[in-house]
Amino acid sequence: MNSKERVLNAMYGKEVDRVPVSWYTHFSDQTDNTVADQLTWLKNTGMDMLCIETDGFMQWDCGNTPINTPEALRAMRPHKKDDWYIEGQIDRAKRIAEGAPDKAISYMIFTPFGTVKHSLNNPRQEEEVMELYRADKEAFAHAMAVIEEDNFTVMERLKAETDIVGIFVSLQNCERDRFSPEEYEEVLTPWDKRLIAKANSLYDTERNIYHMCSWRGVPNNIDIWQKYDYKTVNWAVAIEELKDGRKIGVKEGRDYFKAGSTLMAGFDNRPCGILYTGNEKEIKDYTKEIIRSAGKEKLILCSDCSVQKDTPDEHLRWVVEAAEELG
Repeated sequence: MNSKERVLNAMYGKEVDRVPVSWYTHFSDQTDNTVADQLTWLKNTGMDMLCIETDGFMQWDCGNTPINTPEALRAMRPHKKDDWYIEGQIDRAKRIAEGAPDKAISYMIFTPFGTVKHSLNNPRQEEEVMELYRADKEAFAHAMAVIEEDNFTVMERLKAETDIVGIFVSLQNCERDRFSPEEYEEVLTPWDKRLIAKANSLYDTERNIYHMCSWRGVPNNIDIWQKYDYKTVNWAVAIEELKDGRKIGVKEGRDYFKAGSTLMAGFDNRPCGILYTGNEKEIKDYTKEIIRSAGKEKLILCSDCSVQKDTPDEHLRWVVEAAEELG
């Protein structure tokens, strides 16, 4: 059983020879559109599935005009299909998938609100995006519609032109300190659901990964996302909480998320987590305990979010080796 077969079997609930492993991280060096570096990382870690980060495309390509005013938001227009903002994403996914045909490759797509936030690209972006949204909600909605159109173009071309297995949908901005649950469901849930529906129209729902992002370390109003149309889910076991205050670990996730979901989780990605700080025995023992507690069916071992860029490759490989040892 090769890696791609292993991952797809886990997603569809079929038998696996061992639990598959997936990671994702950021690549700041844009040489070769990050393709060579990502393929090297994929090989060195032994992972089964790589989720491609969108470094270089995370910020909407606005040329020399920052989209930090309502006027700039209103002036936004969708990119042409052959613009590098579109073409570069297809090039990256296509060449990585071709370079590792026996591996499962997924491609990350952010929600439109998240893309506006990332495009501000400054230390105040978390605060500034809320100020910009509240200053002119109509202008902000126009910007999100433009980004949504670009996202749909990218996703359609990914399906038509690459051999990736599905879309990695990154849900963000549902932190408890950002929107009330009611405001989030009114303002952002419709955009989330359209993105999810588009992904599910292109690939089997099982193949699309719904990443419930908590990269700031703040728990989300995750009950909102828990109701979405997913079958493979990635969340922060070290951050997200049940109503009684307990963390939603992998074992707890079996009961919390929709019945039959494939769980993609297990490791705190932060510098304080065992994935970053542990030795070989600690990481392997921790890995085996996750598998024993949650069961190996419909499970993909993964981190809460992007692993630290300086995490040693052997730390990630030890997780794969532990899964192999357990069988």
